[in-house]
Amino acid sequence: MRVTRYLPLWCAFPIALLFCLPALAKGQLQAGPILLQIGAGDKASRLRLSNSGDAKLSAQVRVFAWQQVDGKDQLTASDAVVASPPIVELMPGAEQIVRLVQLGPPAAGNDHSFRLVVDELPTANGDAHGRVNVRMRYVLPLFVRAKDAAAPKLSCSVRDDAALLECVNSGGRAAQLGASQLTDDSGWTLPLSAGLFGYVLPGSRRVWPLPENSVSPAADLTRDVRLETLLNGQPTTLPLQH
Repeated sequence: MRVTRYLPLWCAFPIALLFCLPALAKGQLQAGPILLQIGAGDKASRLRLSNSGDAKLSAQVRVFAWQQVDGKDQLTASDAVVASPPIVELMPGAEQIVRLVQLGPPAAGNDHSFRLVVDELPTANGDAHGRVNVRMRYVLPLFVRAKDAAAPKLSCSVRDDAALLECVNSGGRAAQLGASQLTDDSGWTLPLSAGLFGYVLPGSRRVWPLPENSVSPAADLTRDVRLETLLNGQPTTLPLQH
C-alpha cells in the first residue's frame, strides 16, 4: 500500500487485517505487545515481531502521529518516533526486536499519541498455483508518556437526534473504551461493542455513529441514558451530558 503524508485511520484499535483472499498462508507474522509506550524520561521502547509460519517473511514498521480531527481518527507520517530497523526478515520460528526510538521533544502535559503500522511485505512470487499468500497488517497504539499527564476525564453526549455519540477527553492521557453499551433505568440497553470500542485521545473528542432507531422507548437519550464501558480496563458508568 502506498503511504502519503496523510493517511486516514482505517482502524481505531489494534487488529490484524487479511488481504488477497483466497490465499495459502506460509509466513505468519505476529506482532506485540498490542499496546506500546515510551515511559516518561525514557527514550525508547520495544516491539516484538515473530514468524510462526513455515516460510521466510519480510515485514515493515512505520510510525504515524495519531490525532483526532473533527471527531475522527487521523494519521500523518512522523519522524518524532522511528523504528529501528524499519524492515526485517524473519526465518520460520525466528523473532526480531524492533526498537522504537523517540527523536522528538519529550511529552509535557499530555501524552503524545502514535500508531504503528506493521505490514507483512508481499513475496516476490505468488503460489505455484497462481494464488498469493495471506499478508498480515497490525495497527498498534504507541504512547509517549508525559510525567505530569492527568488521568483521562471523559464527558459524553448524544448529538444530532440520537445519531451520534460524542465523547470529549479533557485529561492528559488517552481513554481506552472497551465493551460498551447505553442503558437506562427501565432496563433498555443498546450494545455498542462487545470488545474494544475505541480511544479518545488526550485533549480530543471522538464521535461514533449510533445504530438507527436507537432512541430508548422509556427515556430521552440526552437526559436519562448512561454509557457503561470499560475505561482503561475499569468498569465505568458515564451519564450522558446535555
